[in-house]
Amino acid sequence: MILKKFSLLFVVFLFSVSASFAQGVFEGSGEVSDPNCVGDGCGFVSAEQAADNAQNFEYGDSQNSGETEADSVAQESDSLSTADSLKVATTNIDEEDEDRPNYINETAAEYRARKEGFSKSMQFGVRLAAGFNKSFGNKSDLWNVGFDGGAGLMARLLLGRSLGIATELDFTYRHYSCETQIAYATGHHSNFEATIDEKLFEIPVMAQYIFSEDGLFIGAGVNLGLKMQADSEVKQVTEKEGERLKEKRPNTIPASGVEIGALLDIGYMLNRWLMADLRVVQNFTNLIDMNLLGEPTLKKSKLFTSHVALGVTLLL
Repeated sequence: MILKKFSLLFVVFLFSVSASFAQGVFEGSGEVSDPNCVGDGCGFVSAEQAADNAQNFEYGDSQNSGETEADSVAQESDSLSTADSLKVATTNIDEEDEDRPNYINETAAEYRARKEGFSKSMQFGVRLAAGFNKSFGNKSDLWNVGFDGGAGLMARLLLGRSLGIATELDFTYRHYSCETQIAYATGHHSNFEATIDEKLFEIPVMAQYIFSEDGLFIGAGVNLGLKMQADSEVKQVTEKEGERLKEKRPNTIPASGVEIGALLDIGYMLNRWLMADLRVVQNFTNLIDMNLLGEPTLKKSKLFTSHVALGVTLLL
């Protein structure tokens, strides 16, 4: 009886041992634990299948790293937004560069001014001029053609390819002369001669239109004359009863202190450093100061002088 119980217990022991060893890994059996399985209840697979599973397994997956699917989507959305913003910024910069006129649509003069700076957009020079004058108005037929000459400094500001503003400070000398014969009721007559030598500062201001770069240009504006000094002299020779009476009277014909007129200027750039122009100035003020005039012969005179001069400007 005891032997039967012992035999039954031995059989149960062998069965449990064989079952437990069947679930384990025997050396040389060819089976290993599944690398993709974590926790209790994981089984065993062959070595080849385990190697394939290990190669296909993506480390850092959201399920294994603790990240949720929502976090992954949010990160991807942020990456796309950042890429789009960089793309838009780059596009805007390119579009701004293409729309800037200084680089795409600028003219040759603007490009040269930008490259060479203020010294090219602003020009300075020394001007020499010589010409003649003629008077118009009441008793202007008594006056001959006179001489003009002057020198001064010029400055011109270029506003673009075809526009500019120019001004000058000129020292000018002018000579006027007149002659006439005066007949008296007594039958005698006299020869009347008068001269005016005037020194003044002139300040012309004009707007210029340039037809071609460094070429032909035309200007129009105003001219202001400020008298520095004016000397006059009258010579009168009277013949009466066979006698000749000579007289000289200084400074009896005063000139006006201020002259205002309009000007027209046509010029041409001969080369980079030399410019020539023909200038016409028409004054609207009387040459003679009638309040201080001491010559009865010139009473009621209204002399509006015109000046034509050829000038040469050396650019500095």
